[in-house]
Amino acid sequence: MRDEIVVSERNLIPSSETKVVSTILNFRNLDAIDYLMVSKSGGNFYSVKIERHELSPDYVFTYSIQQDDPETFKLILVAYYKDGTMSEKAFLDVDNRWGFFIQKVDCIARVTGNSLEGETFACPNNTVFDWNVGGTDLGIIWEIQTGMYGIFFGDTYGYDFRPNLSSPGPNGGNWRSNVLAYSTDDRLDDGLSFDEMALDDKGNAREIIPGGKDVSGRGDWTSIPTAAIHANGMEYVHYFNMRNWTGWVINYSGMYKSTDKGLTWTKCPDVSFPPYSNFAQVVYFKKDGYIYMIGTQPGRNSCAKLARFLETDIENLENYEYWDASSSEWVKGDESKATILIDDKVGELSFIYNVTYKKWIIAYFNADRYNITMRVADEITGPWSKPYELANGNDYPQLYGSFFHPLSVEGDDLYFTMSMWMPYNVFLMRARLADMGAFN
Repeated sequence: MRDEIVVSERNLIPSSETKVVSTILNFRNLDAIDYLMVSKSGGNFYSVKIERHELSPDYVFTYSIQQDDPETFKLILVAYYKDGTMSEKAFLDVDNRWGFFIQKVDCIARVTGNSLEGETFACPNNTVFDWNVGGTDLGIIWEIQTGMYGIFFGDTYGYDFRPNLSSPGPNGGNWRSNVLAYSTDDRLDDGLSFDEMALDDKGNAREIIPGGKDVSGRGDWTSIPTAAIHANGMEYVHYFNMRNWTGWVINYSGMYKSTDKGLTWTKCPDVSFPPYSNFAQVVYFKKDGYIYMIGTQPGRNSCAKLARFLETDIENLENYEYWDASSSEWVKGDESKATILIDDKVGELSFIYNVTYKKWIIAYFNADRYNITMRVADEITGPWSKPYELANGNDYPQLYGSFFHPLSVEGDDLYFTMSMWMPYNVFLMRARLADMGAFN
């Protein structure tokens, strides 16, 4: 046998218009070929013989999807030679699902910290040397103005941070409860580059929302951002103030704002949620004159609920409206009326409306499935789809915290940050979407 068939693309998805898959074939010894045989594994019988005179150096191979083809199957290509030998088999994997699905997910680059030994991800930022950020997590992204993005990170450690197998997570000195980066990068296929970070007078990334650093479990441990948004010409960040990580006990959730694009921040005294609020951890998205807010109780074990408010009311809690699915109405000023939006264990969440697919998309960490879960809906109030898997903890150990980049609101690619606990740093992920409609 000889390995003579070179395939440009092996993973094939049919065109939603033509119901055809295609790829380009090259042959290392084209003139020696007598014919090419194509068969299929799975589904109905299929066998096609392609004579030598039909082949060319850049041969466009096509296959038309049949009504009774299974959701996934392989096309098998073998070249038969004039001397009686044949090539190695070349396999084409056909994804024949119809409807909305995730086509591919991969890790694009490291966002923060130093690369580990043997790590192959791109690393466009030198956060350790430039801003004294060696270990951090989260990476909550929002658009400050057109083409300018802010990125909030959680508990952050300095130059001396070292990933620790025996005790993963935060370690090292120069602890800051949160830090803020700026980016104007609009080409994310090679990573997420920073322009600058909000700095202290020593040139280090500085703490934005104060955290007490009281690790006794009885006071103010740290302040963790959960969401940020541009509203009324200002920047807002929602955060929770942690009392004790054991049991994920918080003191309250609140809000800070900035009137100078994130350079300085002040507390919003009238926005505060109690320790076990259904909106202790939230995420925002602005659409049709409203800011929609999906929230959970502290931690990763509660379901998600929905609220909304006018952009001008972001600091007026009494005007927040909560979705009551039992009456299909928005109820003003009473968060106890919020009913379950997503009945699942929802941790660190993010959601957007993608205009290309005309769907709401949410992503969150799910401890039971040990993955980053995605769901979609046509309407913000649901129903929401079955769970799709964006990333699995077996592939990305100790993963958590998925946050969409605003550039994901259109197009086929969803870019999101994701944290991993062992390296205690943030990575940029990309999920490619497909919507094949229905086969008819």
